[in-house]
Amino acid sequence: VRCVVEWSKKVPASERGPRASRSVFLSTHEPCCMCVSAIVWAGFERVYYLFPYADTASQGIPHDIRVMHELWGVGSYRKRNAYCATAGLMDLIDSLPDDDGDKEELMERRGRLTEAYERLSGKYHAEKGGNENNSLVLG
Repeated sequence: VRCVVEWSKKVPASERGPRASRSVFLSTHEPCCMCVSAIVWAGFERVYYLFPYADTASQGIPHDIRVMHELWGVGSYRKRNAYCATAGLMDLIDSLPDDDGDKEELMERRGRLTEAYERLSGKYHAEKGGNENNSLVLG
């Protein structure tokens, strides 16, 4: 949401809808229900993310899935809908033909990004309890 707010400060109101609809929104994680709503309200129609909900849940952050299940009885939003289309970069890389010259490099880069995120996730979990500024009710 912060990204959308900052973007809105830089783009004149009269240009936001057209500019967003021509742009791609790139996110590290599959957007939560609050973020995907902000992205849609800003006018972005194409959203790509690196880590899907399943990965964040396995990293000890299952809140997005739990919130959607508790609020609406669903495990996810529809990836293609009247407002936007979302896709995971991991799945797109996997779907490349094995003989695609870029696939190996993308797989290696994905591995490096995943390792780096695992380290950051470990640090977050190790330090969140002692962080006096952590006011998140879901953990």
